[in-house]
Amino acid sequence: LAPRLGALLACGTSICGVTAISAVAPAIGATTGEVAVAVANVVAFGSIGMLAYPHLAHALFPPGESQSIGLFLGLAVHDTAQVMGCAASYAEQYSDAAVVGAAAVA
Repeated sequence: LAPRLGALLACGTSICGVTAISAVAPAIGATTGEVAVAVANVVAFGSIGMLAYPHLAHALFPPGESQSIGLFLGLAVHDTAQVMGCAASYAEQYSDAAVVGAAAVA
């Protein structure tokens, strides 16, 4: 793994997804190819998480644990926009709108 690509992937998965990749790329002199690979990875895994994590959260946490569920979703998904999609999906499927607010804070 190229050092710049590794740095982009680390930023994208640990901070806030594509926004972090876009901010760090010029600072480390990343190529457009490295940025594209990093963005594609963060978006792909975030999309999978958006589909899977609401169901996983429902299985892991008891009903009514909105804060814990929101925190889990907010920390498990890499990209900020996908966090909100994931939380909204959970809220709609399991009738718990408070999860969206908790995920937004995480």
